[in-house]
Amino acid sequence: MVKLTIFNALFDEGDINLVVDTSVEGVKVPPYLDGKLTNFILGNVSSPRLLADESGVTAPLRFGGTRFACYFPWPSVRAMISRKAVVNFPNEGEKEDEDKPKDDPPKLKCIK
Repeated sequence: MVKLTIFNALFDEGDINLVVDTSVEGVKVPPYLDGKLTNFILGNVSSPRLLADESGVTAPLRFGGTRFACYFPWPSVRAMISRKAVVNFPNEGEKEDEDKPKDDPPKLKCIK
């Protein structure tokens, strides 16, 4: 899974800002965030019990002083932003370029 590999590489370097489409089936977030494109900051300090596996990311996050067990399946993750890279992922329903093979990994943009 490309997203898991990229997530692990970026997370090893520090905090990650995940851009998540909370309207995707299976996403678990506080109700007021349902149906929105939302940013979530994940890091060793802010989410110490984070778990990333083949299906997605589970992280207990704090919202207004209350912890919520969030879950982001990989299809809901639209971008990953770290201090070293910005990685955008196409929406699962978007048409791909016809001349581009479907197995190509997303393009990485390095930040200097």
